[in-house]
Amino acid sequence: MKNRQPYLELKGWMASHDITQIKMAEILGTTPSYVNKKINGTGPDFKLSEARKLATKLKIPIDIFFAVEVPIKERKRVAKK
Repeated sequence: MKNRQPYLELKGWMASHDITQIKMAEILGTTPSYVNKKINGTGPDFKLSEARKLATKLKIPIDIFFAVEVPIKERKRVAKK
């Protein structure tokens, strides 16, 4: 599996709200290790159902899960068209 960008905004939100990966894992019914991989970009993205569950239970803004940074290389390609 290719690494992707980590969820930096989510990590910041978690830190400012004292939410742990352990708490997120409990809500999702999975392991803290799996949540860590999702957050840090070494595992799969969050599923929509997971994002909804976390947003509902922890009041996380849902858009944090869908914020995508477009790579500079691709921004230039779009701008040229």
